[in-house]
Amino acid sequence: PTQQTTLIGLLKTARLLRLVRVARKLDRYSEYGAAVLFLLMCTFALIAHWLACIWYAIGNVEQNRSIGWLHSLGVDLGKPYNSSIKGSGPSIKDKYVTALYFTFSSLTSVGFGNVSPNTNSEKIFSICVMLIG
Repeated sequence: PTQQTTLIGLLKTARLLRLVRVARKLDRYSEYGAAVLFLLMCTFALIAHWLACIWYAIGNVEQNRSIGWLHSLGVDLGKPYNSSIKGSGPSIKDKYVTALYFTFSSLTSVGFGNVSPNTNSEKIFSICVMLIG
């Protein structure tokens, strides 16, 4: 069910391709430096959001291994996962803010290190994010 939800969410992001039309309309404002800077910042934030969603999806898939970043986040926040208690662990807000923080820090540098990849898939994704950055 979770993988289907993630797949449906990815398919819905295809609607964001409409932003290409908006970008074409914004082309007439390209002579204004502030407009270009604002457009670049929005594009950067959108890419960071997408990568944060992927980072969360990887952590969510590997959650049962108890070594991933979501497990570490739960321990750090004092809200550890408990398989016998449904809904235990960090809140969705905590997860998203941490994922977005990780992607921004990885895109702009090599990351701070307080949110770190622990599994092989998390490490491979982190390498890709750093290459994109």
